[in-house]
Amino acid sequence: MSEEESKSKETTKEIVEEKGGFLEASLGRTTRQIREDRGEDISKGLQIAYKQYIEMLEYDIDRFFTTQNRAFDFSPNSTTSLVIKDVDAKTIMEQDLVTSIKIRQTRIELNIAKQRYNFLFGPTYELETII
Repeated sequence: MSEEESKSKETTKEIVEEKGGFLEASLGRTTRQIREDRGEDISKGLQIAYKQYIEMLEYDIDRFFTTQNRAFDFSPNSTTSLVIKDVDAKTIMEQDLVTSIKIRQTRIELNIAKQRYNFLFGPTYELETII
């Protein structure tokens, strides 16, 4: 717990004791105190939402790479299961390109989310140069 949070809790506790309960103390807060509390709550919620979204995009990119790499796994289940007609080059190429586009779009979206997070909450994430 930060010193500021500790001081705020002590101040709130003192006010509650002085006023005779939380409700009276809460009703007696100034507009500025209410705005600060709401601002902190909104900021924390937004920060958590951005972090979760960034983590989800990073996971999606990893999953896309795994899917893309598995498409080129031609290991047979047995020595007789892989024959040339089982491999459709055009389908593999199309799936590879679709997955590559998904990866690129998700990386762009991730970069934008990181850029907005850095702007809103201070530099935290390193941005990627996407070609």
